Amino acid sequence: MIADLEALAPPLIMAAAFLFGLAMFLRRQLGPRGREAEEGEEADIQDSTSNADPGDATHGPSTDQRKV
Repeated sequence: MIADLEALAPPLIMAAAFLFGLAMFLRRQLGPRGREAEEGEEADIQDSTSNADPGDATHGPSTDQRKV
């Protein structure tokens, strides 16, 4: 009986470590974010004509877009 438990110990330890790491990863990825992080991400995005929506009326045609 003890020999069986000794044989199962390493896989059980590895499985427990994997599940713990997975739980910590998911907690970090799916957890609520702070207001500072959200405001910082939006501040990095600027409205410029290089990445504006081509269907937008205020966006003029670029040099590679020609009417046929």
